[in-house]
Order: sequence, then structure tokens, then C-alpha cells
Amino acid sequence: MLLIALGVVGLVAAGCGAKYVAQSWASSKLEQEEAHTQSLLRKLDRAKADANEKLQDKKSEYSRRIKAHQERRNEQLKAHIDFMNEQLQITAGYLPELNQFQSFTFTCVDSWMHVDLCQQEIDIISQKISAVVTTIGLIDAYISELNKLSQRQGRQAWRKLTATRELTVTNDFVKETKDRIDRTSKSNHDEFKNEFKRLQSHRNALNKEVSNLHTERADLVRRKKILDKQHIANKKALAEKYKSRVEHWGKIAKKFEAYYAFEVSELKYINEWMGSLSEGGTLPEIIKVIGTTVKESVQSARENHRGIENERKRYASIVKKAHDTNDYPDTFASDKAQRDRFKREADSVWKDLQERINARSLLYARCDELRGYITRIKPLHPDAAMDAMCEMLNSDREFNAWLAFGINTSKQKREHWEKD
Repeated sequence: MLLIALGVVGLVAAGCGAKYVAQSWASSKLEQEEAHTQSLLRKLDRAKADANEKLQDKKSEYSRRIKAHQERRNEQLKAHIDFMNEQLQITAGYLPELNQFQSFTFTCVDSWMHVDLCQQEIDIISQKISAVVTTIGLIDAYISELNKLSQRQGRQAWRKLTATRELTVTNDFVKETKDRIDRTSKSNHDEFKNEFKRLQSHRNALNKEVSNLHTERADLVRRKKILDKQHIANKKALAEKYKSRVEHWGKIAKKFEAYYAFEVSELKYINEWMGSLSEGGTLPEIIKVIGTTVKESVQSARENHRGIENERKRYASIVKKAHDTNDYPDTFASDKAQRDRFKREADSVWKDLQERINARSLLYARCDELRGYITRIKPLHPDAAMDAMCEMLNSDREFNAWLAFGINTSKQKREHWEKD
């Protein structure tokens, strides 16, 4: 009985010990899990703190960049406004000169019209003289023919013969016939004489008219010389004003063309391409460099990328084939390394190519912008005023701008070259 009791006690004690061990293990495991959880939470908190810190740093960096960009943009806008205001002041000073030039073109047109009208009168009188001289020539030819006709008919010889020689046969019929012939001969002779006198009188009148026309034309020629002298002086003065206005307009245009000259850009290739230009990147220089240096630079980078990309594709194909066939050559590791190397190089060269293309695009945009400025001031060029006037004067008859102004505009020169 005692043994049984001791066994029961032993079992109970053993059970209690096992339970204690289980509880201790569970408690230890729980502590470990709690410690692990707390460690994980602390790690997550640190990660969150780090993320927040990075986010704040990035936010601060973005804010700094945005602020710097805004400040830079504000400086650019201020510089642009200052530039435009300066250009407006220069243009405002130019406009009175342009108005003066336009007014003087009317003076030139007026003097040219007097010269042209006088020349037209001279031409008309010359045509009259030619017509009258032609008529006199016809009259002289007619008189000559009448003289020849008179001599062929021999009227004078017949009258002399009948006056000195008696008829051998006489009767009433013969006498009547002779008298009739004598009367007819005398009548025809009188008609010839009257016609000669009329023609000679008309010729004398025409000769007098020709003399008067020559006198009138001589007066007009003398008057035209005076008008020519005045018109030549006007054309000379207009040419001087034209040259002065063209130079002034050119200075305004030059300022616009040089808007981006010597400007430092965020794009390195812009600075590289513009750095060697003598005027720092004016519109003509930009246009020229786009067609030469920029074109060669982009083309070279594109060909370089194409070559490296082809090599990358070649090694990538070898590696892919090995994976697909599970047949790995001894050079597999080297091929894979080459693939990765060419991939890095291709990415780098591609990035460089894009930078060049972006820089080129910016230059294109600058060209368009500067051309826009020039287009807006083209109506202020002296050529525009002269072309408008020539178009107006051409509506009546063909207008010779060179005779009127002594100047040919760019448009007129271009049209002349196109005709040739």
C-alpha cells in the first residue's frame, strides 16, 4: 500500500516536473518570440524612421531643386524682359527714322513721275515727228510720180507742135477736133499745176509743223534734264537713308540673333558645341553648327551605339542559346561577362546619344525662337515699305523700281534671279 502511494506520489511529481519543463520551455519560447517581435518592430521603426528621414531629405532636395530652378527661371524671365524692354527702346528710336524714310520714298516717286511724264511727252512728240516725216516722204514720192507722168504724156511737146505747124487738111470737123484737143490739153495741164501747188503747199505746212515739233521736243528735253538732275539727287538721298535704316534694322536683328550668345547651359553638349564659336552662338552660327559639328557628333554617337549594341546582341544570343540547349561551352562565363560588359557600355552610350539628341533639339528650338523674333521685325525693314509701294504702283503698269528709287530690294533681286 505504501509502495502504491509512493508510486502515485512519484508519478504526480514526475508529471509536475514535466509540466514545469513544458511551461519553462513555452515561457522561454514566448520570450524569444516577443524579443524577436520587438526586434522586428524596432527594425521596422528604424526602417520607417530611415524612410521618413530619406523622404524628408528627398523632399528637401526636391524643394531645393525646385526653388533653385524657380530662381534660375525667374532670373531668365527677368533677363528676357530686360532684353525685350531694351529692344523695344531701340525699336522705338528706330521707328521715327523709318517713317522719315517712308515719307521720302513719296518724294522720290513724285520726282520720278515728273521725269516719266516728261519722257512720255517726248516719246509722243517723237512719234508725231516720225509720222509727219513719213507723210512728207509720201508727198515727195507723189510729186515725183506726177512729174514723171506729166513728162510721159508730152503735153508740152504737143502744144508746141500744134502752135507752130499748120494743118494740111482743114475742115470743120478737123478744126473742132483740134480745138477740143487744145482745150483738153490745157485743162489737164492746169490740173497738174494745181495738184503740184496743193502738194507743195501741204508739204511746206508739214515741214513747218516738223520744225515746231522739233522745237517743242528740244524744250522738253531741256526740261527733262532739269527733272533728271533733281530726281538723281532725290535717289541719292534716298539711298543714303536706305543704307542707314538697313544698318539700324540690322543692329536690332543682330541683338535678337545673339540672344543666346555666350549663355551657359545645363546641357554639357550645348556648352561644348557653342564654346568654340567666335560670337558665342548667334543664330547664323547655330544654324551652321547644326549642319556640321552637331550632325557629325550625333551621327558618330549613333554609329558607336549601333556597334556596341550589335556586340551585346551577339553575346546575348550565345548565352541564350547555351541556356536553351543546356549546352554550356568553356567560354560561357567569358561570354556572359562580355554580354554584361557590352550591356553596360550600350546603356552608357545610349544615354550619351540621348544627351546629344536633346542638346540638338534645344538648338533647333533656339533657332525657331530666334527666327520668330526676326520674322516679327521684318515689317520694319525698309524693304517691306518699298515692296508695298512697288506693288501698289505696279497695278497700273509695269513699275521699274530701279528707275524710281535707284534701289532694288531683296525680293526684287530674287524675282530677277528667278526669271533669269
